[in-house]
Amino acid sequence: MDNLTAEEKQQSVEAFKSIIRKSEKALSHMKTDAPQTRLLAKRMKAAQLGLDTLLAHWEGRKLDVSKMDLIEAKEELEGLLLTLPSFLERSKEGSGQRTYITRRIMAMKAAVFYVDHLIEKLE
Repeated sequence: MDNLTAEEKQQSVEAFKSIIRKSEKALSHMKTDAPQTRLLAKRMKAAQLGLDTLLAHWEGRKLDVSKMDLIEAKEELEGLLLTLPSFLERSKEGSGQRTYITRRIMAMKAAVFYVDHLIEKLE
């Protein structure tokens, strides 16, 4: 994952920021106790930790997080990563949606890689 260009790194950061913004907007319209709300909140937390991990690794930012939070985020990001290829298959070649999904996949793969590395360091 260290072979990403500066542009790919920036696109990965922007992909996570977009996920977080969209999740915040969706959460504001959902019922507080609904199962979907808890799932979205969990995914948003994983996305934030994924973003923080990328920034910590690429920009030398400090990351203060527990091993359990890292493990939970990794599991959530891996789960999301499994769903994205089906969206990619349904998108049209050369479309903006396809580009967006491809960038999300790249961002999540990088985040999972670095989160996994952090988990190993904590063991």
